Amino acid sequence: MSMATTRRLATTVLVGLATATLLGTGTANASIISGDGRRIASYENTLRTSAEPDAATTLKEFDALAYDKKVKFLDYTEDPENLKALLQEAADVPEAGKSVHSLVNLKDGDVQIQADSDATFKPDADLDGVAAGGKLSRGWWETTYSVKQKIFGVTVTKLSLWVNYYTNGSSITKVDHADCAKRNYNAAVSIGHSVPKAQLASGTAIGEVIWEGSIIYRGFGIEIDKRHQVKANAYGFKSGYLKNI
Repeated sequence: MSMATTRRLATTVLVGLATATLLGTGTANASIISGDGRRIASYENTLRTSAEPDAATTLKEFDALAYDKKVKFLDYTEDPENLKALLQEAADVPEAGKSVHSLVNLKDGDVQIQADSDATFKPDADLDGVAAGGKLSRGWWETTYSVKQKIFGVTVTKLSLWVNYYTNGSSITKVDHADCAKRNYNAAVSIGHSVPKAQLASGTAIGEVIWEGSIIYRGFGIEIDKRHQVKANAYGFKSGYLKNI
């Protein structure tokens, strides 16, 4: 057998092995090299390499979805109408008293805009619990109002704002600062913000920030600024909103 013939046979064997590897080992490998498979792998890699503290949780939740839901999930994150909903529909979340948990359902419930509030505090000395009449105990408190977008139960974007204040057990006497945080695992959305501001007005601690959102997807562009506000009184969370400006 000539050297050339030997090389041709070796090449044929290698090509056959490569083809078997890519096409003959089942649906799983076929999906990995498909367009949707690459999208899924890319999104998972983004979460896997993210420095955000909640990225691992989002990755776990995303991995738990069935393959067809993963594809639909990514379609939703790239849907211009859904992208606008992220920054627009939250404007419909109403102000609420003391505590809030509300939902706006989109895409037949596949996509949700959820609003929540909570309050934490560092009491003076050994005091804790609630003061007389249901008012907050004396000490430093922090009240947060968050709005998040979920797709198939997986949190994709979350905007949070909080205000730090002091109450003497009867009324709020000082406001220290306001701050904000975002969690965004949607590559089509870029979110920045202004410097958070805090003030005390008529016994109410107020925190406010402007979110600056930009959406770019296949030539589709939109910029929406939203005012995010949280208010707290001597009883805790008073109201909050996220609305267009």
